Amino acid sequence: MDPDAGEPPAGDQFLTVERDWVRVEAGSSSEAPIVTLYAGGDPGPQAGWEDVEEITMVSTTGFLALCDGGYNPVHKANLATAGTGTYVIRVHASDRSSEDKKPRFLIQVIPGQRTGAEPAPPSATIEDSEGPLLVRTSFTQPQEWARLLDALDEAAQKHHAPLTVIDNPAYTGHTPAQITARIQRDDEGWPATTLVLIADEQALASAEYPVLAVNNLPDDDDAPFRITLAAASSLVVNMELSNTDFREWVQGVDADGIYREEHY
Repeated sequence: MDPDAGEPPAGDQFLTVERDWVRVEAGSSSEAPIVTLYAGGDPGPQAGWEDVEEITMVSTTGFLALCDGGYNPVHKANLATAGTGTYVIRVHASDRSSEDKKPRFLIQVIPGQRTGAEPAPPSATIEDSEGPLLVRTSFTQPQEWARLLDALDEAAQKHHAPLTVIDNPAYTGHTPAQITARIQRDDEGWPATTLVLIADEQALASAEYPVLAVNNLPDDDDAPFRITLAAASSLVVNMELSNTDFREWVQGVDADGIYREEHY
């Protein structure tokens, strides 16, 4: 994973390691893979993947990057967040042998060694959840995310808005369409979740936390809109009680495209 450090490892195992390198066997699919990267503290293994394996490597240069099959960097961002030293590389994979799907990978680069302790429980997934969701798609602002959760807890205590938080790096950078495509549907096509709030980079960059509200009701084509976290609880409550419809909220946004009024 450091293209300037020695020879990459050879082998046909899922994960093969050498100093400064981990080789990931992409599988037999001819499609270009979709890779999501995570670097930082251990979030634990994620659910919903066909294969999950981890291996320990040593970085002697303090630089780690994702490289393609020709050992050229695909992303130049340095994944070695703790500089030189030992890292756990945990790789999640699905569709590696599929003929009609692109193989998907989630690669976690975690400073330190495996401790032998029980791993953290898998994060909640969109696919296994139902009811209104708050989905985190940006993982570069951990302090802002923590403050958002604190504000959400305070609002929930006041208004009892039913909301499941999805804090899972597998959904990094997901668009509204990608998120709604993962929501389960029953035999009649009714989705398990009809309202999604997305905490993306833009939402976390503002003290108002203007999350993106997405309507997932069948046959509705309302455009997503942004709503402050303070007002989002009222949206969730009223939508769950069928007191209002999504379009009324879209029409009430301010000039900057953000809805701020609370209704209880």
